[in-house]
Amino acid sequence: MADAAQVHMFAASNAADLGLRALADLAEAAEGHDYRVVGGHMVHILTQVYPTPDAVARVTADADAGIDTVVAGNDGLHESLLARGYELVKGNHYEALSGVENKPLEIDLLVPLTTGQRRETVVVGDRGFDAIPGLSLALSAEALDVTVHASLQGGGKLTFDVRLPDVEAAVVLKALAWQSRLADKDIADLCSLLTIVHQHKDQLRTGWKLNQPKKGTRGDAARALHTLLEMIDRRQRIGGLTMAAPRLGALIRTHVSEPPH
Repeated sequence: MADAAQVHMFAASNAADLGLRALADLAEAAEGHDYRVVGGHMVHILTQVYPTPDAVARVTADADAGIDTVVAGNDGLHESLLARGYELVKGNHYEALSGVENKPLEIDLLVPLTTGQRRETVVVGDRGFDAIPGLSLALSAEALDVTVHASLQGGGKLTFDVRLPDVEAAVVLKALAWQSRLADKDIADLCSLLTIVHQHKDQLRTGWKLNQPKKGTRGDAARALHTLLEMIDRRQRIGGLTMAAPRLGALIRTHVSEPPH
């Protein structure tokens, strides 16, 4: 990728090693398809593209890719994964032998959720895919191309190209994911992403619009973040925080406009 950002990632655990290997396989299989890396790898790579000392890397042992229903309905990506030794375990979940007992390489393919804001299963062709809110925005926005130079625990090295959402689309994905499932890992990722916004807002490749009143998917994400802000102001317990709750609240107030009621 001619204009790709360059990042260096190091596997500090067996789980991180498996995750990077799966991500490399996904990148190779998905070449030529429109996709975005989502989930923990998305956040980890963004913290390398936009370095900030306050971001906390979260280890993920699998690789997730967001694709549209056209790609999901075409067997090209599916066949490419099978050709690389992966087996379809269920619907959108693929596994391959890793060489580590009871620890397969894992890849999940996700599609956009078009109804409501809760995760659900969508049948495309004859397979069921997990559908997630906010992915349509991430797929329609310009992708951030990144070349990853990965160092594995055993001394091996991998270099591969990936496409991921830029920071604004990543915040939207994570805000709506938290609203949907209330997972601690989404809060941890939002802490990292909002510190990136605070330090690098003017350098973000695709800009930052959540500081302006928004409707649609961005408005839904802003509403979710202001719900989180209300919880912080009420001093409710919030799992997954990697910074003091008042600081996260201040970042939301500074960079996310309250959506219209």
